Amino acid sequence: MKLRLASLSLLTILCLALTGFAQTTIFSEGPIDGNDNAFFITGPNNPNFLGSVQDISNGFIAAGSSSADTLEFGEWLASGFTPSSIGYELGTSAFGTDVGSGTVAQTTGFGGNSVFLFTNGYGYDVYDVTVQITSAWMNAGNEYWLSLSNAADAQGNNSTEAWDIPNGGLGGPATCNFRQSGTNFGDCGVGGESFTLTLSSTTNTWDVPEPSSIMLFGSGILGLAGILRRKLKL
Repeated sequence: MKLRLASLSLLTILCLALTGFAQTTIFSEGPIDGNDNAFFITGPNNPNFLGSVQDISNGFIAAGSSSADTLEFGEWLASGFTPSSIGYELGTSAFGTDVGSGTVAQTTGFGGNSVFLFTNGYGYDVYDVTVQITSAWMNAGNEYWLSLSNAADAQGNNSTEAWDIPNGGLGGPATCNFRQSGTNFGDCGVGGESFTLTLSSTTNTWDVPEPSSIMLFGSGILGLAGILRRKLKL
């Protein structure tokens, strides 16, 4: 009975070891800058404090074929406000929703999905936001658009939320379009904003490790089984 339990435990260890964490990066616009510039993303529901009702859409070429379940981006808010929600849209055209859309709650503090990084020289708090999303399949080499809209804060001000522009405020390789009060006015004048789209999931990886790795791991398991068998006989 003890030997049977020991064998079962070893089988469980082997199964867990051959289950891996796989991540597919669909597109990455580059790291968060946080110091130079950002575009307001409070529209189309809320005006920013300058009075315009603006949101932003970024066109990009998918580097990998996958659906997306994780979006990371850089967000600015005037110091003293904390992010509470963000709307996202994924489509095959600017501000399109045919690939996916939704509104995601944002949380701060320990374990939150919106992590405070620093307060920049403009008096804005900069956050690294990582939220769970849903999308349809995207094919490598095709163009898609990610839009961020209706950003809100916990204090109900909803007028200072902005999307970070990386690369010293020049933007990345994505194409940026801006919309005012629901009308797309086209190019923003700079490259895309900071964001990364990925598929992150735990998957069975029986056929992923190199043959030599499997052999070494198998030898270790067999050796451990032999030791336990001898101990159980004592």
